[in-house]
Amino acid sequence: MAILRSLLIITLLFNVSSFAQTYDVLKVEITCQAKPLTSQLNTSANEFSPYFFEDVLYFSSDRDPDYFLGGENNWSSVKCINLFQTEVKGDINETSKYKNTRLVSEKLNIGTHTGPACLSTTGDTLFLSQVKVDKKSGVFKPQIYICTRENNTFSTPKLLPFNDPNFSFTHPAYNSAEQRLYFSSDKSGGAGGKDLYSTQLTDAGWSTPTPITEANTSEDEVFPFVVENILFYASNQNGKANGLDIFWELLDGISNRQPLEGLNSPKDDFGLYVFSEMKNGYFTTNRNGNDDISFLDMSKTVTISKEMAGTFKFKNLNTIPSNMTVQIVGENDFIVQETTTDENGDFVFRQLDYNKEYSIKALSDEDLELSLKNQEGVYVADLLGDKNNVFTYRKIGADNSGTLSLIPEDMIDFALNEGHLSAQLIYEDKVGVYPKGIKVMLVDEKGNTAMSTLTDEKGNFDFKKISMSTDYVLKTQETDDRMVLLIYDLKGNVVAQLKTNEKGEFTYRKLNPNYSNTLEIQETDEDAFEYDSQTIWGYFEYNTNKKLNREGLIVSAYNENGDLVASEITDKEGLFRFRNLPIDRTLMFQLKENGENFILDNFTLYIYDRYGQKIAGLRRGQDGYFTYRPLGYDKSADLNEIEAENLEFILGDQLKRQRIMVYFDSNQEQVKSEELKILNNLVSLLKSNPAIKVEINAYADAKATDEYNLVLSLKRGEWIRDYFTKKGIAANRIIINSYGESRLIDEKNDALNRRAEIHLY
Repeated sequence: MAILRSLLIITLLFNVSSFAQTYDVLKVEITCQAKPLTSQLNTSANEFSPYFFEDVLYFSSDRDPDYFLGGENNWSSVKCINLFQTEVKGDINETSKYKNTRLVSEKLNIGTHTGPACLSTTGDTLFLSQVKVDKKSGVFKPQIYICTRENNTFSTPKLLPFNDPNFSFTHPAYNSAEQRLYFSSDKSGGAGGKDLYSTQLTDAGWSTPTPITEANTSEDEVFPFVVENILFYASNQNGKANGLDIFWELLDGISNRQPLEGLNSPKDDFGLYVFSEMKNGYFTTNRNGNDDISFLDMSKTVTISKEMAGTFKFKNLNTIPSNMTVQIVGENDFIVQETTTDENGDFVFRQLDYNKEYSIKALSDEDLELSLKNQEGVYVADLLGDKNNVFTYRKIGADNSGTLSLIPEDMIDFALNEGHLSAQLIYEDKVGVYPKGIKVMLVDEKGNTAMSTLTDEKGNFDFKKISMSTDYVLKTQETDDRMVLLIYDLKGNVVAQLKTNEKGEFTYRKLNPNYSNTLEIQETDEDAFEYDSQTIWGYFEYNTNKKLNREGLIVSAYNENGDLVASEITDKEGLFRFRNLPIDRTLMFQLKENGENFILDNFTLYIYDRYGQKIAGLRRGQDGYFTYRPLGYDKSADLNEIEAENLEFILGDQLKRQRIMVYFDSNQEQVKSEELKILNNLVSLLKSNPAIKVEINAYADAKATDEYNLVLSLKRGEWIRDYFTKKGIAANRIIINSYGESRLIDEKNDALNRRAEIHLY
């Protein structure tokens, strides 16, 4: 899920026409410059239809899949199109580096063509075209499917209902803001050839596809893409001999198609992706013989006279809120437009409908003042948040109840307009004691109980398939004011905390899925706050005396930079809990005696998840910290300088891994024999560089119990440490952390989960 920013603090309705002059859009011009990629992404095969999401570039290709990352398939006998992904390193431009290129999912590799594809703006829904083969009837024409992402893997694709096996349905492009899917089809009733269509997701399901008449011609229109109410697509309307060219037009119902200036060539140009700022993107061209992905710079010039402009100032600070997100929000909390303030705190919204009312919403932690100005730049109105000109960002307190208007993005099925509420009730003042067996109910607007369940031993409960178009109140039978509701996202991070009111109620408001990241204060007695955090609880065990009193130990949490985040005191069981820790790649815990004389190296820190499962056993490092990596194995993490300089030597012929990893056979403590070369290379490096230290993070698959797997992963880490010490590496240079089965890389491939990740520092 994208990192949630601060609560919006301005929610005043106003009529735009009363504050600013408004006119029509006069002209829109778009020009591009093609920039071939300088790094190795394209191959002698065909790469096309790029799509970008969270530093990952997705694309279609008929290249040979990577067997190590993707698994066996029948490509050698049938050259098929498959979906691939690659991690984009550095700034996004033509010089970006592409690493760890692999199949998106083996589930999507069906032995025949898969792709192109697109994602929803949250990345949790994938639309793709596939050509499936039936032995009786032969090859089907491509049809459009949908699948959802769960636990970082995609579900089995489901056929969308509007498909027809007698015709082609392909090149999906999804506009999340309107929940509208665009595609190309040669279905009957079109203008000729392949035409562009769209269908919208409603409460009743997908609407009947309608042709985009302003774009369609008697020739082929294919590869649609929509951004900022502009439709881009490829067409051979200039004649098939000239190949495909990219066109664009405003989605205003009036045909105003124009070729995309600066991009088209005598060959095929198609498969465009443009970033939301419309400053750059990717496209596909075969001007060099094969389909290749290329970068582009884009310039969009709008000659307008329908606009609303203004200036924000901090109320109590002598600085300007530059680069602050400002939104125009219409009915039903729908974001009409979004922009950012410039270095002077100024912003402009264009192409507004002046007959409607809007809310101005700014995302900031600080109190603001807003002034609106007209077309001539003259300030015409000052907007105040309340009679005191104060806009308040309030965090929930112990005495306040909460209104929840958030289900995390990765817990929403946008295709079905349904959400999944995964939550936990805890006692604010007790660690290790939970509201067990408490009845929790979702009550609809009419007062009827729509769903009910009981909390488990750790206070957890789930409500699945919640309609995103209904208001609910979440009620509990117990009204203990010490009780706190934690809302989790798919990764297990806490995204909201609320307290009950005197009736034991938590209010849940319906969400527009396109506005699902925002919590909004409605009334003074409805308090809520949003953030991304993690709740971590655990205990310290003294290895040589497990019954030793561990009460009163001081536990301090630090971020990766060594900054103190929070401190807690252990109870008589040695338990502690942190509720508001940041979601960092690394957290470090430090233990201090409180009047006792302990040997701190004899402590093991055990971390539990929300279900009471042990997910980590940490030993104290030479720097005095117990280091916890809550994200576990992170493929996108950059190598540190030591690892980057020596990776080729360390991994030898295993460079595909792009990381220092070794693997184990099932239920075995020692590494596989073929991994010993990596360990021996590490020994040589450590002997040559006595200042380098080693961190070993060991893991297991999920075949046995979590307790067994945690012990097994610890033994695997100890085996590697012992191997190093026997080769002459001092034990005090080595730290071991065990994570058991808590951080699986691939739920379908246990061989990849039985691993140890080695870091040098």
